[in-house]
Order: sequence, then structure tokens, then C-alpha cells
Amino acid sequence: MAEPETLLQLGIDAAREGNREEARNLFSLLTRQEPDNIQAWLWLAGVAEGPEQRRAALERVLELDPTNEMAIKGLQAMGVPLPQRGGKRPASTEAPPPPPPQAPAKPPAAMTEEEQFAAELDSAFDDYDALPRAAPPPRTEPPPEEAGKLPPMPPRSSPTPPRSATVPARDEDEEEEPVRRGPSLLLWILLGVIALVLIVLLIIQLFFPPGGGPGPIPPTQVVEQPTVPGAGGEAATPEGGAVPPIGEVTPQPGDATPEPTPAEEPTVAPPAEQPTPEPAPVTPPEQAQPAPVAIGTILQADGWNFTYPNQNYALSLGSQVGNFTAEQGRFLHVLVFVANNSGTDQPLPRDFFVLKDAQGRVYQARPEVSSVAVRPSVNADVGHETPIPSNGLTTSVYLVFDVAPGATDLMLFARNKPDQGFVVIGSVP
Repeated sequence: MAEPETLLQLGIDAAREGNREEARNLFSLLTRQEPDNIQAWLWLAGVAEGPEQRRAALERVLELDPTNEMAIKGLQAMGVPLPQRGGKRPASTEAPPPPPPQAPAKPPAAMTEEEQFAAELDSAFDDYDALPRAAPPPRTEPPPEEAGKLPPMPPRSSPTPPRSATVPARDEDEEEEPVRRGPSLLLWILLGVIALVLIVLLIIQLFFPPGGGPGPIPPTQVVEQPTVPGAGGEAATPEGGAVPPIGEVTPQPGDATPEPTPAEEPTVAPPAEQPTPEPAPVTPPEQAQPAPVAIGTILQADGWNFTYPNQNYALSLGSQVGNFTAEQGRFLHVLVFVANNSGTDQPLPRDFFVLKDAQGRVYQARPEVSSVAVRPSVNADVGHETPIPSNGLTTSVYLVFDVAPGATDLMLFARNKPDQGFVVIGSVP
């Protein structure tokens, strides 16, 4: 059997979507499960099938709460005498007092009593709605900007200023003379011809020297001859002949060309390793003291822009969501707006947000519970486990936290930006 909170929320959603019959069935089921649920009886009166059903629902509300202002106004609008405190109707059968005189001018399309009472219930029970609904507009036109979303980023370049009124309009038949920039085409051609001639002359000088003689003479080489000590300490050949001083020797045809000794390359010391800077330490959430910022302020952390756009976007809805039960005691549902600028399509990280109460207790998000509670395009764009494209566009994300009853001044902040946060709710019952 569905939880009372779930039935109430489904009935409210159906009533707001115009499905009065579905809402009526849900509220009737809820009143059978919980006959003392005042909210269920009030909503059932708002979507009642006829005056008798509405009257019975409102009288049941007065039996449970004799001072309920909405039920009193509803019965007065129907012209039904109010029951006494003991639940009994007065014995007098005199007609109800005539309604006050109305202005002579009536609106062109007056609503019926049923529609007026349903409208009053809709406006009076906005606080009971779990999270705001953002019905998508038809796609025939560009969708209007949704209220409460992040403001658009400023353009990278300023738009072209309008043409000044003092500038005279140019005649369309007037031919605009192109602006000449740099050397002309003729000058470039002349420079290319000169460069080509210089290249041809250089090739002729290198490969076809004047006179038709042999090519370039090979460079002389220094050859060291072995020295054999002779008489008087003079250097001599093995046969005893004197050896001329070592100098430049022109190689003769047929001589073996000695291989040059490779020069030693200088040793280059490797560059010293630069120490890698250590990341700044992050304050643990238990020690963080974030300063509260105004609702709707845009903050940044780890490539994400985020904000808490409305003070009514956090609500405690019992201890059961689907098959999940709150371990701390209550589930707190929170709606945030984010924009992914990290460069990677990914879900919002599981531990990105932290919730801390005035008692110093820290609560973590429950993405698996969010995936059960979210209704895409109804109470949020995506759940906590749904990937978000890295396109910088605003996306509403449905978060669920497991909190302890009695927690007060719950502060929502990013784990890697513990200096600022949003007060999302004053207390949890």
C-alpha cells in the first residue's frame, strides 16, 4: 500500500495538471486510509464531483478542526450553515443571510463556485507541494526562460553598436573602392623574378665553375707521422731519414683517406626537477563554518556552477521513499540548479554537496533515493544519478538527504567550497 505522503503528493500533482477524476480517486483512497487527515479532506473538497461531496468533505474537516478557516469559508460560500462545536448542525432552519451586494460591473467570464474554491485551495496549498513543477512549453516556439534559473552568461564580445544617425547613408549605386593594403601584385611578381634569377646564378657558380676545370679542390688534411728518435734527438723515419715537421699535407691520388676522429660531444646536465606544488588542503565538512549567502547567488566549485534558487525548494516528506527508509529519521528533499562546465558529461558527483545543521551534524546525499523520488520534467529535470551534458546550460537536480528530526538551520554547501552556503530550511520536524 502506498504511503500517505506519496498519495497526497500524487493527488496534488494530478489536480494541478487538470486530472480532477484521478486526483479525486487518490484523495478518496487517502481519506479511507487516514480518516483524520485534514489535508486530504480539503483537497478532496477542491476536486469534488458535486456540491454534496464537497459539503460532506468540508463538514468532515470542521469535525476534525472546528477552527479551520478554509472549511468555514467554503461552507459559507455554498450557503451551508456551520455546524456547532459538538459536530451537530443548528436546529434553526431559517434561510442563510443574503450575500453582500456585488458591484454592478462583473468580469466578462466569471468562475463557478467549484472553480473558485478549487483555485483557493490551489493557492492556499502551495506550501504543501513537494517541489515546484516546471511544465515544459510547446516546442513550436523557443521555450521561454524558466523562472529561478541561473541568469545567462554575458556574451564574450559586445554587439556591434548601431550606426550613428549622424553618418550619412551611402548610396547603393556608389561603388566602393577597395582599400589597398601592402605591396601590389606587380611588386610581388617582380620580387619573385629577381629571387629566381639569383637562385639560378648561385647554382651555376656551384656546379659549373668558370674555365671548365675540375670541381672544388678537397680540403687539406693534417696527418700525424710516427716519430722515431734519431741521432742528435732529431725525428727520423724508420730508415733514418729526417722527417719534416708535421704540417698540412695534400692527399695524393691513391692514398688512403684517414677516417676523422669523432669529436666528443659536450655533456649537458639534465634540468633540475621542479617540485610539484601540493594542492591546498580542504577543510573537513565537520570543521567547516560556511557563511550564508543570499538565495539565488551563483557559486562555483570543481568546474560546476550551482545555486539554491528559492527558499521553498526544500521539504521534509516523511521517512519512506519507495523501498528506502531514512536511517537518521527523515528524508529532506532539496531542488538545486547546476551548470556543468567540467568538460565531461557526468552526473553531479555523489559527495559534491554537504548538508550541516546548527548542532554540527553533517549529512550526505542519497543519490539512489533521488532516482526513486524524481519525476523528470515534473518536479526536476534530472535525478542525482543522471548524467548532465558539459554544455554550461542550467539543469535542475533533485537531491535527497537523510537527516535527523529536530535539526535546525540546515546549511547546504559544496565540499570543496566550504566558505559559503545556503540556508535551505529552518527546522526538520
